[in-house]
Amino acid sequence: MKSIIMTIARELKLIFRDGLTIYLTISPAVLALIFIMVFGSVQESSISLAVDKSLPRDSVAKLEAVADIEYFDDLESLKERVRGADSIAGVTLQDGDIRLIVEGNEAKGFAEARQQLVSAALAAGSVQYTTETVEAQASLAYNISMACIYLLALFIGGASLGLNGVNERESGAIHAVSISPMTLWGYVVSKIIPSLLFGMIGVSACALIMGRVSAVPQFLLLALCSIFVSGIIIFLIITFAGNQIAAVGVLKIVMPLFLVVGISSVFIPERWLFLYYVFPMYWQYAAVDRVIANGNPAFPLVMILTTGFAWFIAVMIIFTKKVKMKAWR
Repeated sequence: MKSIIMTIARELKLIFRDGLTIYLTISPAVLALIFIMVFGSVQESSISLAVDKSLPRDSVAKLEAVADIEYFDDLESLKERVRGADSIAGVTLQDGDIRLIVEGNEAKGFAEARQQLVSAALAAGSVQYTTETVEAQASLAYNISMACIYLLALFIGGASLGLNGVNERESGAIHAVSISPMTLWGYVVSKIIPSLLFGMIGVSACALIMGRVSAVPQFLLLALCSIFVSGIIIFLIITFAGNQIAAVGVLKIVMPLFLVVGISSVFIPERWLFLYYVFPMYWQYAAVDRVIANGNPAFPLVMILTTGFAWFIAVMIIFTKKVKMKAWR
């Protein structure tokens, strides 16, 4: 146990000594900041209003002078737009009165500001508005972008420890481990625990930056259930990269694979989704998607553990043959 603890401490020191692994470690948080800046600027760049065909043409013309107008054929389409990821108010005519429709979860003062704007533009006195509590529906691009950041945070922990393992293999240190008192499984634990810590820190930082504080416990549980997925990443890199140059090449293959498999399922017909069930990356995306949508990720989390363990054992068999490290001694 003492040797494992010392090895874990050494792994952490090596990560913070290497510029590449430091960059990899902080990259998800940097992307989360960029995500907030981009979507924030889009929301605040101009005032937009959504209108339907019930609104008279002369009223629409007046609103066009003060805001960007989006047109919809009916009230239901208008409400769907209001439910979108960004903050936009709908303007419609009901029983002869002009009304605003808002989602109800916008920033403080949003409805009042739009009320004043529409009132001034139409010169119709105070405009009544209705606050409707509806389930928010973010756009597909928004959800995929957010999910990518969390998946990257989970991936980086394994990638950083994998690069450390490549250094050990290139220097020959891994052969010293194979003849030392440390067992193969002790070596595995010394790699997986730091990767788990980095995964937990990464997803927590991303959740805090993107305003998902209430979801932090769920993301921590996701990182914990992804422990075998991290192991797969670590030992795939060590197995197929004998030096740092080769490691970069392996990363170029492994990173897109682990990020794209789950996301690509969005574009697959439902009748073919069963083909994805054997991949833990699919279940990672499913869990992230459920957390983002405030759903229950319990089943995907169990599947991450189950499928991840099966693939991890397969990777470890290949690893032991490649580096000639005995599983039992």
